[in-house]
Amino acid sequence: MNENRRLTAEEWAEFAPVFEKAGVFGADSVRRFIDSRLNKIYDVFLLDDNLVLKKSDRDKEKFEKYFAGHDFSVPEILSSFRNGDNCWVTMPYIDGSDARDCSPEEARLVGRELAKIQSYYLGTGTNPDGCKSYFERKVLRFWEKSRNYFPGCDGIFEKIEARFFSAPRTLVHDDFLPINALLDGRTAWLIDWTYADILPYFLDLGRFSFVGYKDGKRYISPESAKAFLRTYYEEMSKNPLFTVDRQDFQQDITISAFCQYSMFVYYKDEEKVKESEDYRELGRILGELDGM
Repeated sequence: MNENRRLTAEEWAEFAPVFEKAGVFGADSVRRFIDSRLNKIYDVFLLDDNLVLKKSDRDKEKFEKYFAGHDFSVPEILSSFRNGDNCWVTMPYIDGSDARDCSPEEARLVGRELAKIQSYYLGTGTNPDGCKSYFERKVLRFWEKSRNYFPGCDGIFEKIEARFFSAPRTLVHDDFLPINALLDGRTAWLIDWTYADILPYFLDLGRFSFVGYKDGKRYISPESAKAFLRTYYEEMSKNPLFTVDRQDFQQDITISAFCQYSMFVYYKDEEKVKESEDYRELGRILGELDGM
């Protein structure tokens, strides 16, 4: 997400009160972050080439709760202020590229940094109410539609549900796309922890490894996904609290992919579901889980 451009006159006028509160009074020193590949414009700005200004209601809260005082590769929240109904935060600029199209070696850096955070929080809380709410909102709800296209798979889903509540829990990013890992040549910086919570450890794995563009092309190659997952598992296994064997880990990766692809099918138009790559991928995943 380090692609940025100059502001338009309209953008400067719209955000001028925010920039003034951040101590910036000239448009020449401001850039707006965009993503030309996804055709997205973010409410995230680069100030004077070294400071990021971001609209966020929860980044400061999450940073103070989970990251302040720890040696994690998560950008520090330097300041925050409100402008009307919105909260804005500043943080150091990470000069690098996101992990889309990352090499296997770069993917290993991401796996190592994610495991460092999740190993630290492994076993620190169970969050039963949060897990139940998450499961109902983001897993069960998606399956309620997807099941219409996969008759006979409810028994598999019951096993998935059981694993969701029995798997180790830790701090989960919950939007861990390759876009949210920045590579600076030395390490991977993990950003945008807005949705972070204590949840089943595996949820971040499928989102980083298997999600892709609308044309079915994944953000990272299968080789990089394997490198990420292998490194993550090796690092997590150094923690005695992580008692997941390799076979169960492979199963958990598949469940994590199921959570992603059932969501994608949920949001498809009815007439387009069976033509979609997501439908075919979810069917393949359910086939793998049939032997659980």
